[in-house]
Amino acid sequence: MRTVLLLLSSVLLLAGCGGDSASYMVDGNREHSLSLFRDKPWPWSNWELNLVVTREPDCMRRHRLKDANGDGNFKVELYKTDTGAYILRQGKKWYVAETGKCQFQQFKETPPEPGELLGTFEDKGEGMKFTASEAKPKAAAAEPAVAAAEAPAAR
Repeated sequence: MRTVLLLLSSVLLLAGCGGDSASYMVDGNREHSLSLFRDKPWPWSNWELNLVVTREPDCMRRHRLKDANGDGNFKVELYKTDTGAYILRQGKKWYVAETGKCQFQQFKETPPEPGELLGTFEDKGEGMKFTASEAKPKAAAAEPAVAAAEAPAAR
């Protein structure tokens, strides 16, 4: 009986643990992506966040972000700059990721303009997912027929 109680209490203790991930694939390419991983090792702990920047075969690197609180209100926005870098906003924290050399760093101050919003990594009760922004890219909004015709040729 004592063993059963110990086993049940261990299961309940670990029930609040977990982890998941979501990815943004650059131009739909799984070999060129930004993937956000979150892990909660203990029920009372915050979410540990890691960003994996991938551009195969040249690089794949994991970068640590600040922990996110475990209250269920989870959101990280992803932007793309005109120079091709990616900006992430996690609450009041801002980061820049670059896929050419898999570089990453936190901004000391809020960037003046983060670029085009690509979408959001968030949890709406069903686990973390990346949801693409509904905003149209600037070039596509100006000339939809031209942008659609040029898209396949750009690959």
